[in-house]
Amino acid sequence: MMLSRSFDVSGIDHELKDLFLKQSTRTSYSDNGIIYLQEDSAEKLYLVVSGYVRLSYIMENGTTILYAIVPPGQSFGELGVFHQSVYVDTASAIGPVTVFSVRASLFHAETKHNSSFRNALSAIVADRYKTYIYVTKSLYFCNLSGRLAMSVLRLAQALAQTTEINGKKYLYLGAMVTQSDLGAMARGSRGNVNRILKAWEREGLIMMQDRNIILLQPNELELVALRGGEL
Repeated sequence: MMLSRSFDVSGIDHELKDLFLKQSTRTSYSDNGIIYLQEDSAEKLYLVVSGYVRLSYIMENGTTILYAIVPPGQSFGELGVFHQSVYVDTASAIGPVTVFSVRASLFHAETKHNSSFRNALSAIVADRYKTYIYVTKSLYFCNLSGRLAMSVLRLAQALAQTTEINGKKYLYLGAMVTQSDLGAMARGSRGNVNRILKAWEREGLIMMQDRNIILLQPNELELVALRGGEL
């Protein structure tokens, strides 16, 4: 199981770690399958084994805000588990997805060994909180280009996918990230996102190849974000 990228297991008691591994359940979902809804009681913590998971928030008017895509080896659902409440966000599969899940009660059982486990959960919650901060910041940019630049950079850094061109490595967004996803993340329509991406490609900031978005000049994209969308 891919726990090392989500938890610092070196500080967790060996017995509790074994208990966690033994009590996990493996589940697979098809494309766009709902793993949980934001109003659901947080009864499990999830870890991605294969595929990618979309985390979003559905507004009262039906608008969906995408704030994260979770790659293999990382966890999700931690906010509700930590607070012993509802999940707050909605998790769905991007393509075929396999996850491991563990009961939330394992984090709150009164045992002498699991304080380090709760500390690990706290660290994950802190990382997720940072994501919320970045999303909130980008959503308040008045210009779609600025919001999109911030979203593309943040997502590329989070997924950490790289490709090599002429001996140099570049971050890129894979085909599993659609322009509709970017629109949901940057608060814009798919058509407007496509228009901006094509403009960036003409300027040499990105390269679009086989539905991948390769960040040729991430520093320039950061300037676009800081300037509120101006090239």
